Amino acid sequence: MLHGNIKTANRPSGEALGILTIVAALQVLPFSDIMAKYLSLSLPLIQVVWGRFFFHCIATGAYSAMLHGPSVLKPPLSIMLLSRSAALFAAVGLFYVTIHYLPLTTSLTLWFIEPFILTLMAAVFLKEKVSPLQWLAVLLGFVGVLVAMRPTLVDWHWAYLTGVLAGIFYALFLFLTHFIDTKTPAVVSVYHTGLAGCLIASLAVVPHWINPLPAQWLLLIATGIVAALAHLLIIKSFEGARASIIAPYTYTEIIMGAVLGYLVFADMPDVWVFVGLAIVIASGIALVRSKQHVGIDQDATGRAKPST
Repeated sequence: MLHGNIKTANRPSGEALGILTIVAALQVLPFSDIMAKYLSLSLPLIQVVWGRFFFHCIATGAYSAMLHGPSVLKPPLSIMLLSRSAALFAAVGLFYVTIHYLPLTTSLTLWFIEPFILTLMAAVFLKEKVSPLQWLAVLLGFVGVLVAMRPTLVDWHWAYLTGVLAGIFYALFLFLTHFIDTKTPAVVSVYHTGLAGCLIASLAVVPHWINPLPAQWLLLIATGIVAALAHLLIIKSFEGARASIIAPYTYTEIIMGAVLGYLVFADMPDVWVFVGLAIVIASGIALVRSKQHVGIDQDATGRAKPST
């Protein structure tokens, strides 16, 4: 999962480090996802979502307080900030539902619809100019998602829809980021955007709570902390290189996602998932490269911007 308030640098010397950092971050993030998928086999999904947000907020809140003082732990009251945080909660929650039923590789392919939805939102609501080449990339991106979903009566599963909805809500999250005060330090913004999910999940989990075993507690804690670590690395990557340079490399998340899915669950998506993924990645890269100036300067998949 990139989150907002990320300052980018124009120093060419920092681009290589920025690329290496984003690739490293997105090889770390799938570990959080695979732990969430594993936990969902024995714990209620809402409890897994709770662990993801609760321990994410604990980690980022502690880091924020250490860097900027405890006063930053109290978020400003804002409808826009609340809506943005709620959109992130919906995106992560729907993604966890998706990975519970579908392979991680397939779920990530559906998640990658985000940059195309974000382009549509920017064109409609921000009146951003979109070239014919960009519209073609958007269209091909949707085609790639449809290929991966294979919408037939034989292969259809309703979790395909939750995967697409997860990507749409993440696009909404990034869109709303455009209207958030950029003076807030990035790590503090990451903490703030996780608070709504933490509070909502803490209330929703009560009637479904199952006392976790010690090993499950460790996995719940690790799910949130690993995601937080990945998000912080992503922020660091954007401090060294422009988003347009880093964006295509965000698709490398699929590498570790596929490896972990196979090692832990023996998930091997069929050829159509890989064909669809190839179309989505090619379209996403073409979309990013064709943009000279983008109103919402985010990465192609967004998953790393502080929540996942």
